[in-house]
Formats: sequence, C-alpha cells, structure tokens
Amino acid sequence: MTLRSRLVHVRRLTVTAVLTAVLSGVAVPAFADTPPTTSAPSAAFSSASIAKAVAPAATVTTAVAPATAPATAPAKVPQQSEGFFKSRTGMIVLAVFAVGTGYAIYSAKDDRIRGLNR
Repeated sequence: MTLRSRLVHVRRLTVTAVLTAVLSGVAVPAFADTPPTTSAPSAAFSSASIAKAVAPAATVTTAVAPATAPATAPAKVPQQSEGFFKSRTGMIVLAVFAVGTGYAIYSAKDDRIRGLNR
C-alpha cells in the first residue's frame, strides 16, 4: 500500500469519526425528553408518596376479600429478568452481528476492485 493510499484511508476514517461524533452530540439533546412543566416531583419515600401508593392497594384488598380464600396463600416469587444479551436469542443476535461486521471489514480490505468509485 502506498503512502498516498494510506493517507486517503486515514483521512476517510478521521472524517467519518468526526462526523459521527458531531451527529451523536447533536442527536442526543435533540431527541431527549422535555422535562415536565408541572411542579417538581416529590421525594420517592415521602409520606405523601407512600400514602398515595398504599391507598389503592388497601381499598382493593378490603373490598374484594373472598369468603372461601385459603388460610395461607402461596407466596409468589418475583422472576428476575436476565436481560436480552444474556438470553440465548441475544447471544445469537450478537454472534450474527459480529460475523457480519467481520465479513464487512474483510470484504472492504480484500476487495478486488481498487478504485475511488467502487
């Protein structure tokens, strides 16, 4: 590879990196959610927040108490989410993405057509 060819590749990579950085910096604030115009939210553990969260649950449990309910209900164990990329499907998606990216890099590097307009 000649020096000129190498400089062209470095210049393209630099321009692409700078353009990506600028667009990322502009896009994040542009797509950010606007803050609510209402009053500031109360603290998560304030007495008003707790009372508001507990009030609907208390009215539902007292109003719908069935007469034939078992004495001890089985406790439900909350299931923990593993996350998408830790699941089998997520691992397959990552593998396919890695293979595709590797092939794209290999193809760009070992392309038979060596022109500016390829």
